[in-house]
Amino acid sequence: MLQAVEAEISPDGRVTLREPVRLSQAARAIVTILAPLGAPGAVKGSGAALLKILDSPAFAARPVGDPAQMEREISANRDAWGD
Repeated sequence: MLQAVEAEISPDGRVTLREPVRLSQAARAIVTILAPLGAPGAVKGSGAALLKILDSPAFAARPVGDPAQMEREISANRDAWGD
């Protein structure tokens, strides 16, 4: 069973889970280090920024693909393998 849990890692390597975890037995884990807390890449309010983009005239005027053409291209690529 895979389960994702948010955690914080201190500079000295101490891991603090941000939510309770209950396991019936010991388990292995993989830790992925993300951008530091408060780093420029960790923008708060990005949901509002996304909504602003979706409501923008530029987004409304974006080119829209033809679904039938996309299907033809997908089929052609699928058949290109020859198997």
